[in-house]
Amino acid sequence: MSFGRTEIEEAYRLHGHVVLRRARKILGDEDQAKEVLQEVFVSLVDRPHQFRGDSSILTWLYSATTHSALNRLRTRRTRDRILAAQGVGEPSQPALDRAVDARRILMRVSDELAQVAVYYYFDQMTHAEISEVLGCSRRQVGKLLERFHEAASKLERDPARVVGAAR
Repeated sequence: MSFGRTEIEEAYRLHGHVVLRRARKILGDEDQAKEVLQEVFVSLVDRPHQFRGDSSILTWLYSATTHSALNRLRTRRTRDRILAAQGVGEPSQPALDRAVDARRILMRVSDELAQVAVYYYFDQMTHAEISEVLGCSRRQVGKLLERFHEAASKLERDPARVVGAAR
């Protein structure tokens, strides 16, 4: 499939606002959401072969935005941990508050679990819709959500750990 600069510009005009809204919803920060918007489309310009045409461009953008935003959350977590170790920055919230905060939970689970949780809880997608976006069965979506719940429970008990890595 040929997907060149003209198609990318058209995708930006048609769907840029969707990418921005999605990133804002996950990150809770307008400036970082704008950076994700730019990152997703620059990545597509630099490597147009990423979009293979297996799905609609909107589906691809949705997935790429989710992935990029989750990576930013993890980067933010790493930066905060380094600053805390150096005694710089704001004091952290109590451990229980961190575990309850959805963004902090997403930073501590595997990418696969974070994606399924975002689609289900943030976007209120059905198992069938999630299975289509992720390219897996509805049963697998159910299993992933179950693993996410287990991971969230573990985080309530021990918020500093990273859980839900791929098995």
